[in-house]
Amino acid sequence: MQDIQKKVYHKNRFYVAKSTPKEQVENSKFNGIKKVVEARVKILRSYIELDNLVIYVNKNDMLETLQILKDSSYDILSEMSAIHLNDDSFELFYQLLSMDRISRIRVKTNTKDCIDSVCEIFRNALWSEREAYDMFGIKFNKHPYLKRILMPDDWSGHPLRKDYPLKGDEKAQWYEVDKIFGEEYRETIGKEQRDSSFIDPKDTFNFSHLGFEVSKGEEPRTTPKEIKYNEDGGIFLVTKFDKQKQLDKRR
Repeated sequence: MQDIQKKVYHKNRFYVAKSTPKEQVENSKFNGIKKVVEARVKILRSYIELDNLVIYVNKNDMLETLQILKDSSYDILSEMSAIHLNDDSFELFYQLLSMDRISRIRVKTNTKDCIDSVCEIFRNALWSEREAYDMFGIKFNKHPYLKRILMPDDWSGHPLRKDYPLKGDEKAQWYEVDKIFGEEYRETIGKEQRDSSFIDPKDTFNFSHLGFEVSKGEEPRTTPKEIKYNEDGGIFLVTKFDKQKQLDKRR
């Protein structure tokens, strides 16, 4: 039996995952519904991926395409979002589910800036389109309430764009200080630390260093102090653990 807990789950930052296989639509269970769509809308590209039919259409044909599919029992919009591509355009995808056919279709399109809202066809797109607007800056024409949904209304930039800094821009680094205390306290408080993996070895208040604990305000220790466990009369919370002894108790 493999010990899956010993496996490393993170990947090299330059690792490129292999593409999933793409199958032909002809002579598949999706061939019929594809013909229904292409009788009224131009399909730019189509294939089957992981048992999902994937079709690409022009952005101006998206409303009609989704209406055709909804009328053909693909009446659940389970997901809708976008990807910011290297050419500075956005690939939008709409994931549809049919409970009657027990199958899924993903409709994709591309836009540089805006696209018509589909909330009149699928009401739950109201939330997804607001998220795409908030995170990517994509505008959805005729959306009844297009405003940010995750970030504050006065936030600068769109966090899921490729050109957005990983740690936020200059305004993001001062946002909490300016909002809570005011700009006049910038010099006193300093910029917000937005690196989630950052650890300051001199910070004895926010970080716990096992064996190097000191009272608040004291200089950090350079050598570890002796750790006494409960069994040795110490007050350390973690007790010594004898795995074999514990297993015998369970038996």
